[in-house]
Amino acid sequence: LSPDKEKHQFYVDVAPEFGFPLAIRPRFQLNVIIKKDEDIEMMSNFADELILPFLWAEDGFSEPSEEMSEAIKFGLSAPGKLSKLGGMSLLVVGGVMVLASLGWMLWVRRQRGGETFPAS
Repeated sequence: LSPDKEKHQFYVDVAPEFGFPLAIRPRFQLNVIIKKDEDIEMMSNFADELILPFLWAEDGFSEPSEEMSEAIKFGLSAPGKLSKLGGMSLLVVGGVMVLASLGWMLWVRRQRGGETFPAS
C-alpha cells in the first residue's frame, strides 16, 4: 500500500463566517485482513497477515454549485440588509405614531371648541 495524502485524505473547506462547508471530499477505504491458516491448504502458504484493499469510495464536491454560491452570498449579506430595513421600518412606525398622536390632539382640541389641551 502506498498512501498519497492528496488522493486519500478527507477534505473539508468551511466558510469561517458561519461554518457552512464550501467544499467537502470524504474519501475512505475498507481493507480485508487475511491471516495465515495452516488448516486450510490454500492458505498455508500465505504470509502471517495479509491486508488487501477491499473497497475505495469518494464522494462530495470540490466547490459550491451556483445555487449554493447564491445562497451563501445572500446569507452573508442578509444581516446587514435586514438590520437597515428593520431600523428604517421602526423609524417609519415611530413617525406614523407621532403624526397620529398630533392629529388626535388637534381633533380633540377642535371638538372641545378651542380649549387648551388638556382641559383643567
